[in-house]
Amino acid sequence: MNSAGRHHYPAYHTVIDSYDYVERFVDPSFSAHVSLTQLAADVILQMSTSALLPFDVRELADTLEMEYDSLQQDGMDQFDHFLGVDLTSVMYLLILFPL
Repeated sequence: MNSAGRHHYPAYHTVIDSYDYVERFVDPSFSAHVSLTQLAADVILQMSTSALLPFDVRELADTLEMEYDSLQQDGMDQFDHFLGVDLTSVMYLLILFPL
């Protein structure tokens, strides 16, 4: 299970993770992929036709802060160094615009 609580198959994002691997061992009929694609399309359609987005910005801010804290604990300096990503502006905005 990853930090967001999602379960992945053991080879997820490894060198052996491929179309063939998924087809043979993970989702042979690709039914899970079809279901998730249909769900995503339905959510996008509903959001695109809605006058108001069903979106809680407080929950988004809480999630961003939680993930930022998780990155700090996991060694964000390495994250910044290897990917060239600086997330300090995210934390600055979370502090600047508290909800």
